[in-house]
Amino acid sequence: MKREYSVAINADINAKLLEHLIRPDGDEDLCFGLYNPSTGFNRFTGIIDEIIFPEEGDRTVHGNVSFHPQYYERVIELAVKKKKGIAFLHSHPCPGFQGMSNDDIRAETQMSGAVKSVTGLPLLGLTTGNDGTWSARYWFRANTKKKSYKKIWCNTVRVLSNNLSISFHPDVKVTINREKLLRTISAWGLKTQADISRIRVGIVGLGSVGSMVAEALSRTGFGNIVLFDFDKVEEKNLDRLMNISDKDIGKNKVDVIAKAIKCYATADNVKVNKVPLSIYEEDAYRMALDCDVLFCCVDRPHPRQILNFIAYAHSIPVIDGGILVRTNKKNTRLIGADWKIQTVGYNRPCLHCLGQFTEDHARLDKEGFFDDPSYMAGADDALKRMDAHENVFAFSMNVASLEVLQLLSLLTLPEHLAKCEQQFYHFTLRGFETDVLRQCEENCFYCSLHGQGDNTGIQPYK
Repeated sequence: MKREYSVAINADINAKLLEHLIRPDGDEDLCFGLYNPSTGFNRFTGIIDEIIFPEEGDRTVHGNVSFHPQYYERVIELAVKKKKGIAFLHSHPCPGFQGMSNDDIRAETQMSGAVKSVTGLPLLGLTTGNDGTWSARYWFRANTKKKSYKKIWCNTVRVLSNNLSISFHPDVKVTINREKLLRTISAWGLKTQADISRIRVGIVGLGSVGSMVAEALSRTGFGNIVLFDFDKVEEKNLDRLMNISDKDIGKNKVDVIAKAIKCYATADNVKVNKVPLSIYEEDAYRMALDCDVLFCCVDRPHPRQILNFIAYAHSIPVIDGGILVRTNKKNTRLIGADWKIQTVGYNRPCLHCLGQFTEDHARLDKEGFFDDPSYMAGADDALKRMDAHENVFAFSMNVASLEVLQLLSLLTLPEHLAKCEQQFYHFTLRGFETDVLRQCEENCFYCSLHGQGDNTGIQPYK
């Protein structure tokens, strides 16, 4: 499989970059930045987390733009000190995806060898059009003897704000079937549907909620879906899972759901990647880093902890939902049912601070205590509720729908409307709690990791 490349930028940094690079006089401009690597199973991402703006005398603007040696040397020194990669960013005075002029190629080629030598990471070059569309490429050695370098274009540049804005390379295939998606396209237009068809969405957990999320995505025209689940279909799943029947008992959930997606997909040539592993296995964890958005459809604290880590350290939004059903001791009468749905990541409170898992429960889950009946028999009520199994198909339908709606908010709404607060529904009261603005606790560990990627030094699958 051909390796892919990407860039992630948060909204604050993106706004500062565009303010500097897109000049009122129409001239080109430039600056440098630093990036942290994020290494997935098949995709390498540079997360830009620092801008090094030019100081007086660092560059000359003359229609085109050029930089002077002291600026470049200062950037090299900072990158080595902070153990980060170097990004070279400049602007073109026209809209849309930007290619490279001969001068652009010459400038980036001349830097590539030194940057790789001193940082150990490839030079990342980015160009913005005057409408804020990004193009990006990494520079790798092409010929060992001649020490020449060649560019490899990035498939995507992702800007994380209240919404998720992605600039795609023109070669990333659009898989729209206009006849099947006629009513869907009419809701938000062809350009948005093209983005939906190209974004890579991972679903972690294919139980009741995850199987319904998969169905909704396949019918909405998503063309690139990754399924994560280590489990097989059992008879007890038949009252809750979408697209499961008696004949599927004993089969891998990823195989059954993948077949259903391909059957019902409205995108042409939908791509489904099956990962029959737990998210706390290294290969699955790395494959999650290849995704643009992740659904957390698991009910255990350890996988939630890992996905929460990914959302912040690797700048990948995670949409999470959970159901709690309360019954009497004999399980003969429903007392109450509640569910919460939230998107976590940049500029949003994390799952830990929202109370969706605790570090102690995640540790017990990781060490296998949740699967020890003798331990669970003596556990406190809070821990027993974490391992509760009561659920109803209709409850899961509502959770899956709300999770998918949070994804569509990220992709289809303007920045000022796209941010969803935590949604908390009470079945017995037949309504939502009034939105309460929540934020992470002061000195939240997960927020402190934002955008650090591999440089956190943490391997949560171990």
